Amino acid sequence: MKSYIKLNHSCLDFPIYEASEFSFRNKISSFGKRIGFAKTDIIKSGRRIVRGLDNINLEINTGDKIAIIGPNGAGKTTLLKLLAGIYVPTSGTVEINGKVSSMIDLGFGFLDDATGYENILLSRIIQGESIKNRQNIIKSAEEFSGLGEYLNLPIRTYSSGMKSRLALSSAIYNVPDILLIDEFFSTGDIEFSKKSRDKITEIMDNSSIMLFASHDLNLVQELCTKAMYIKNGKINFYGNIDKARSIYENDYL
Repeated sequence: MKSYIKLNHSCLDFPIYEASEFSFRNKISSFGKRIGFAKTDIIKSGRRIVRGLDNINLEINTGDKIAIIGPNGAGKTTLLKLLAGIYVPTSGTVEINGKVSSMIDLGFGFLDDATGYENILLSRIIQGESIKNRQNIIKSAEEFSGLGEYLNLPIRTYSSGMKSRLALSSAIYNVPDILLIDEFFSTGDIEFSKKSRDKITEIMDNSSIMLFASHDLNLVQELCTKAMYIKNGKINFYGNIDKARSIYENDYL
């Protein structure tokens, strides 16, 4: 069965509670409008909202490798989280066919007082892995991370770089139908970053559909077949990757 993603008039709103004319929340809302990452509006209850995604219409099919580009706060990560099921659309529909794996907020949900090994095991249980597969993946993650004996320690003792290694190593052993990635290649030192890139590129190649949000325009041109330029929570352009890059660069660079 072919994988696909279909979004029909999908919107995602974030309410700002108890906003008043001079409140900090209102200042943040106004600042968001000035830098162009969000649209504010008034909903029926009188509360202000930030519109993270605005009337998204999209169809992605098997074989598509999509770059998502745009400035900070444009809605790139928000769109990926919507597709991952982390967010539910305020209005409109999201239809997905295929197993989804996301590399967004790697390490989210890790338990600080649990060891590296325990956190890897927990992540595999959440993914629904069989007991046999869990053990194989834990061994592979141990080798890939290079953390050695540190895996026996609570991760509250880890540096941020070590946590990144652990998170990526526990996430890369899925081969999904649909792969969602949000900026991942800066993890760890040069050697580990190269190893990570090679492994994730392999997963990309084996996935039916891939969406990759990144600020690295050269990298997305190398890895993707199409591009989506998001601005102010809307799809400003979707199609040829060179044209998308040109429009984006003319707007911001």
